[in-house]
Amino acid sequence: MKISRLIAALCMLICIFASCSRQSPPADATGKAVVLQQEWFPFAGFAGEVSASKRFAAKNGVNLEVRAGSEQVDPIKLVLAGAVPFGVVGGDLLVAAVAKGAPLIAIGVVNENTPTVFLVDEKSDIRGPKDFAGKRVGVLPGTNTERVYQLMMKRAGVERNTLTEVQIPFDLQTFLLKQYDVRPAFIYDETVSLEQKGLKYRVIKPDEFGVVFTGTVYFTTREKLQKDRAAVVQLLKTLVEGWQFALAEPASIGDLLAAFPSLDKAREKRALELGKPYFSGSKGSPLQCDTEVWKKMIRGLEEIDAIPTNSVTVDQVWDPSPLTEAYATKTK
Repeated sequence: MKISRLIAALCMLICIFASCSRQSPPADATGKAVVLQQEWFPFAGFAGEVSASKRFAAKNGVNLEVRAGSEQVDPIKLVLAGAVPFGVVGGDLLVAAVAKGAPLIAIGVVNENTPTVFLVDEKSDIRGPKDFAGKRVGVLPGTNTERVYQLMMKRAGVERNTLTEVQIPFDLQTFLLKQYDVRPAFIYDETVSLEQKGLKYRVIKPDEFGVVFTGTVYFTTREKLQKDRAAVVQLLKTLVEGWQFALAEPASIGDLLAAFPSLDKAREKRALELGKPYFSGSKGSPLQCDTEVWKKMIRGLEEIDAIPTNSVTVDQVWDPSPLTEAYATKTK
């Protein structure tokens, strides 16, 4: 009897350990456990994925874990190492990785149009990149905002030695203290913080000055797509349904807060409102992206020497076919 109890106790401990392990999330009845590694800290941009995991994953035979990122997390490295099967990262970073030989592929696009913008004080005389000359411009090195900035300046014909570039932190305090004149930002992040402080600002949008980039994308390895295509399609179907719900239903903010209780409801609700045009996808279809957007981004990255010329083609970085299957399955 004591031996059997000991065995039972050991089995229970093993089960508890397995369920707590982040490297091996519990599988659902179909055995399909899926981790989606985010690039950044939780915010309204998680809304579609969280609602997908809460409301749609189970019926699609997927056990979805949305794993938060941080400044130290690199989804590309984690996916390449096999630590997680799927990641979220800036489209430009994915292109750069593939150009270096990484066997990765985008399977869905969170933002067809980059949410990167540039903020100036409402009373500033700065209305476009040509006005950056002679000013102090904040730069976030290594981020997609830096590459968007570089291309915007090149397309505007502004020599960067005519202005002062200031390396800045992610925190807004230095901008509030007017230590520089132009702030790179995301349309649904820093703008909300400024609004909450009652500060007036003007937005400069890169696409109005000839810059076309995607924002973040969903990606996996080519091997994963080839060997487990059905699982990829199921995940995409789940994410599409999650984003459709998040964009249409206020209850999605409740899902987000349930998953990440430390978030501020009013802030994330406003962020999602501002982000809707960026999360809605090509022609109102979440995760879809026009091939021309990829082509233009690749050309832009070549133009600023972020990747070698002719080092990568669209079909090497973007495969929309599993997403097409997901939509076809969803409408049946």
